[in-house]
Amino acid sequence: MATMVPQRSTASTSAERTGQPWAPLQACVDWLLAGPRPQPDDIHNELLQQRTNKTRTLVVAVAASLLIASLSAALTGAPWAYAWVLAEIVLGSTRICLMMKALARAKRDRRAPVNVAPIWAGLASVVLISAGCYQCVASGVMPLILMAGIGLANLVGGIASRNAGTPRYGILLICILTLPFAAATILSPVPFLFIIGLQTPVYTAGMIFLLLENHKILLDLHHSERNNRLMAHHDLLTGLPNRALNQKLFAEMLDGPWPDAASGPSKLTVFCVDLDGFKGVNDRFGHATGDAVLVTVAKRLCASVRDADVVCRIGGDEFVILLPDITDGEAAAVARRIIARVAEPFEFEPAAQVGASIGLASAPRDGVTADELLSAADRAMYEAKRRGKGAFVIHRGAADAATLVPDAAAFLPAPRATALAG
Repeated sequence: MATMVPQRSTASTSAERTGQPWAPLQACVDWLLAGPRPQPDDIHNELLQQRTNKTRTLVVAVAASLLIASLSAALTGAPWAYAWVLAEIVLGSTRICLMMKALARAKRDRRAPVNVAPIWAGLASVVLISAGCYQCVASGVMPLILMAGIGLANLVGGIASRNAGTPRYGILLICILTLPFAAATILSPVPFLFIIGLQTPVYTAGMIFLLLENHKILLDLHHSERNNRLMAHHDLLTGLPNRALNQKLFAEMLDGPWPDAASGPSKLTVFCVDLDGFKGVNDRFGHATGDAVLVTVAKRLCASVRDADVVCRIGGDEFVILLPDITDGEAAAVARRIIARVAEPFEFEPAAQVGASIGLASAPRDGVTADELLSAADRAMYEAKRRGKGAFVIHRGAADAATLVPDAAAFLPAPRATALAG
């Protein structure tokens, strides 16, 4: 049973898109974009999308690097400086365009795979800046050297903030920016400039630790939000979707095209399941045993339905099961299987016995809204209880019949099944 379809991580999705020839390169990118510890796919995707939301930081970084390159060309007049300016204009505008497209795509679909093009563009930009700043130190022009150092410090601070969701990638960028600059200052003939080179690795380590702290804070925030969503939409005892999420799932499953043939599979079939004898188990064995019964029953229900079906607990000993694209015959087979599984003894308390009464309603025959389908399935479930429990009743629209008829007898011999007219 699949109550919610887990999203694959962006890394695995992008690896499938690239194909086998690029597999080693893609594996390297996947490792760079992963965190220190594996995370659930939804949180991993949120961390990757974190970079997309910081477009202002990117614009400032592009402007700062272009300023350094422009001042280098003005102060030295060297060909490498003018080449740097041209490369910054081309690469910077490309990065901004790629980021804006990624932002628009993320707004349309939060679960869309992350485009790796901005990742490669960012890496190329950092390599370009690092090479330019190395040349600034090699030029021996003190104002240019100081400007390069200040510019690198600003860029590293932005990286520590903007790449908190992808710490490995951020650490790589920081090292590419700072370590060549440190080597250039240590090797420079300018007096006492080596002192800056000796201090740069310490600064680099501090920014890396800051990046990791930012990652931890961001990760804790996403885990808290995820837990809050789970608590708001899932039953705390069984882990099944609760009433609130049930309504959302109803809307999703009723959306889209409806079947044309009345004899084919229904758009959606709804089971209302109520446990028989559960109150007696609670009264006789206590609430702890009752809770254990509910947890076990929830597992049995999930094991009895198809992967596309969704089992929800809407309160007490009441469950709702949503079965898309299924015929009455297939639904009846599932109902029989559920009744048989629920009635099995419990290993932790064999004397605790419960059964299941099930009401079935299908769209569009019994309604086209969640309220109509739930109401019809609920009426059928109470009819099953009235007729002796441990059975299921298929609701029929008022246009089909005026009284109860045993037209579900084909689904017998066990358990009992009848049809309820609307």
